[in-house]
Amino acid sequence: MIEVARYRVIFGDCDPMRIVYYGNYFRLFEIGRAELFRRLGHPFAIYIARGLYLGVIETTCRYRRPSRYDDDLAIYAAVVETRRARITIGYEIRGADGELRVDGSTTHAVIGEDGRPQRIPEEFRDAARALTASRAETRAGAAR
Repeated sequence: MIEVARYRVIFGDCDPMRIVYYGNYFRLFEIGRAELFRRLGHPFAIYIARGLYLGVIETTCRYRRPSRYDDDLAIYAAVVETRRARITIGYEIRGADGELRVDGSTTHAVIGEDGRPQRIPEEFRDAARALTASRAETRAGAAR
């Protein structure tokens, strides 16, 4: 996982106890996904222009610790799995102190304008593999 964005919790994100409302983490996942794709050199706008979309078909979210009003959060994301016409992105939301607040995933079907499944473009697969390999090399070097 790589840090792809930072987010400051606003009052509108919170319930009456000033704790982030559980459903709002999926918006942070969306921010993470968009920024991850940008880091891969594949912003969503490129795919929309090609008539390709990511339809959400499954989500998970595990709440570890609460986030509160005005917390500075780091959003981490990574491509976890790619199949012929679907992709799974993993996420972690961490506090400024590095404490894990939430983790989860979203699985998307790649669909065309007609709503039918489409293959994930090979250039995206290559970019995701390259980023994964680069992160693995960095971790291996740090462990030495």
